[in-house]
Amino acid sequence: MTIQEKITTAGRREITGTQCIRRSFAIVRLLAGSSEEGEKLVDIANEVGLAHPTAHRILKALEDEGIVERALGSQRYRLAAETAWLGVAPFNRCPITRYASAHLDELTRITGDSVLLSVPSHIDSVYADRRFGNIPTLIRHADIGSRRPLGLGIGGRVMLAFMNAGRVETTLAENAARYAQAGVDVADIRADIEEARSLGYLVANNPLSRESRIAAIPVKDITGRAIGAICLVGPRSPGFQQRIDRTLPHLRAAARDISDAIQQQRLLGRNRLPSEMDHLAS
Repeated sequence: MTIQEKITTAGRREITGTQCIRRSFAIVRLLAGSSEEGEKLVDIANEVGLAHPTAHRILKALEDEGIVERALGSQRYRLAAETAWLGVAPFNRCPITRYASAHLDELTRITGDSVLLSVPSHIDSVYADRRFGNIPTLIRHADIGSRRPLGLGIGGRVMLAFMNAGRVETTLAENAARYAQAGVDVADIRADIEEARSLGYLVANNPLSRESRIAAIPVKDITGRAIGAICLVGPRSPGFQQRIDRTLPHLRAAARDISDAIQQQRLLGRNRLPSEMDHLAS
């Protein structure tokens, strides 16, 4: 084999390995947004665009590693408990739910409405926490840990408004088919992103429900990039709109306090690191 042939073969192996990793993560993300009952092989393969034998091989490997398991008494796949333990350390490094918890309680107490906390994850939006208000059915499908295409909902749109242009365009392009499947027009998403950028928040009817209206505000890091969104969810009624007008200052204050708390923790962590390292060295 010539040197060129060896280089070409090595390159193909690298591409194949990279593709396998990407496909594996696509399956893991899909299962992360699925119900406890899990997903059938045929649905997993179709959703991520893989041939059934390829999807089966990847699932078998993930199952062998304890990342995926079969739902009891069925052939449906779901994430295994191992994934929760893998996520403990990263979760502690980004403790947005811990700092948001009291603010979510207070917003629900003040308004009587349901409150959601969402965070971005690749091209998805994940429900990180929630509080039920006087009409809990309005967020009955917003289970903690469940995923939606980023930009499909109002919280996702307000987060996209405060991300860099490259990520916005990538997200909209990669989610285009999923938006279409949900009956959502990308032009409407872009319009809401622009409005959120202009106002600093977004109030709009829930595109996924005929019953609810949402007020969303971003939680930002020190650079102004969105790391989450707080959403107030109420009925489509004049009364809810009036509550939004009164509650916006509280929403802004909550988002600011959460951002400040996260930044303060990171600063303390950096300041603490040298002494910890000195202690370990001694």
